[in-house]
Amino acid sequence: MAFVIFIVLICLAIGFGTMARERTFSLVATTLGGEITFNGQQNDWQFSEVIRCTMRASPDFRISGEAREELCDNALFKVEHLSDIVVSWRDAERIQFRSHPSGGLQIRLDSDSRADMPPGSLLIIPQAAWADHGALAFQGAVQLGGEMATGSTDYLLSGHWEALQTGLATSLVRDITEVVKSGTLVRGSTVDFIKSEGNVISFGHLTPPDESATGIEVALLTERAPIALRVSYYGLQEPAIFKPDWIDTISSSTLLVALAALLSLIAGIVGLVLAVPGQQEQDSDSE
Repeated sequence: MAFVIFIVLICLAIGFGTMARERTFSLVATTLGGEITFNGQQNDWQFSEVIRCTMRASPDFRISGEAREELCDNALFKVEHLSDIVVSWRDAERIQFRSHPSGGLQIRLDSDSRADMPPGSLLIIPQAAWADHGALAFQGAVQLGGEMATGSTDYLLSGHWEALQTGLATSLVRDITEVVKSGTLVRGSTVDFIKSEGNVISFGHLTPPDESATGIEVALLTERAPIALRVSYYGLQEPAIFKPDWIDTISSSTLLVALAALLSLIAGIVGLVLAVPGQQEQDSDSE
């Protein structure tokens, strides 16, 4: 009886050890658009060539159609062609990034934090400059894919995510995280991360697609916290929430599988040891 209680206590301890409250998500996706709310002061993006389209206070329709820019409408924007500039995104500034129909990258400022760029102003990186450009690294809260509807041009194309965490049972042996849950993102999803309070901060980068591909490549890793992945689909009233539970943790942990096998072996040996005296007593009684 004491041995049974001992085994139950060990199993409860292992189960408690697997219930990690903090986790991190990794995500790789291809999307036509998304949104970033920057965090901190380390979000500097350098551009070799950029077209800055500053929103006019009021449209100027006196400009004829022939004089209008192909990438920005002169009637709505003041257009400037710039080269070798660095844009330092400020804390809490929010942008929308899009794959521009011309093949370049379009960035729309949604915050009113800059006197020289009112909300609605655009930065457009031409296709050639975007193709030759390096990664645009960011730190902040991210949403990938816009709301799917007829005529949408900012939807997510595809993606894959993994949830990684470590519990007491694994951290006592080795300081690593393990993949405990994963999934695939379908076309048209809208994806972000949530927690009970505040924004979930992600660390990642945007890169241009391959020559034969479309969209924007996004790779990120979230902060370590009690967070979940939220995925919205067209036609569903409520989004789907993904986070690992104890079943995911136990089934994905090689350490716990090994411990379960070891406990089974010990239980079998102890059972045999306890059975031997009983069998000897029966043999002596029969004599």
